[in-house]
Amino acid sequence: MTALRHSRQVRAAAFAAVAILSLAGPATAQETAYLMYLRGSEGPPAVPFRVLWDKLDAANARITIDLGEKYEPALTRLALPRVLKYDAKLDKAEFVVRNSELTQFVKVVATSIVQGLLQASQLPGAWAQKPDAEVPNAALHIKPSAARLEVATWLHVTYLAPQKTGKPKLQDLIKGDIIFVGGPEPKDQATPGKP
Repeated sequence: MTALRHSRQVRAAAFAAVAILSLAGPATAQETAYLMYLRGSEGPPAVPFRVLWDKLDAANARITIDLGEKYEPALTRLALPRVLKYDAKLDKAEFVVRNSELTQFVKVVATSIVQGLLQASQLPGAWAQKPDAEVPNAALHIKPSAARLEVATWLHVTYLAPQKTGKPKLQDLIKGDIIFVGGPEPKDQATPGKP
């Protein structure tokens, strides 16, 4: 039970890190800095993340995500960058990020989570199974407005879960979306990314 609780916490933290953000530096004249929260946890005691949104023209934009000091040790162990920058394209009424760098980032984080699940498993030989995660879908769907930014991470990640008998079975690690919302960062914010 402890392993299951721990894996849920690790999974939630890791995927929150995939999507959002903390201390991305000062915004340029074209960029808008937003303080973001997991939807439903807006305000204290939750610490906001920070994202920079730069609308380049009517159909193109750029999102900069700094995963923050909290996740830096884990990212360093995984040889992943702390700051992520993605180009977004307008698709109907929202901007979308769907590229190989985002998919690879999700795959590395998810494979690390799978490794932890296998090592914590009580099933014989699970720890010896090769940890691997497949990412059939990883995308960011972004809805900007002057007063609010919404970033939905659409994720589908699968892995081979060990079984008591027989071959490992394909299982979803995560299938769904995680939504973050936030308003523009106050101009007089003394310490970016902190309430």
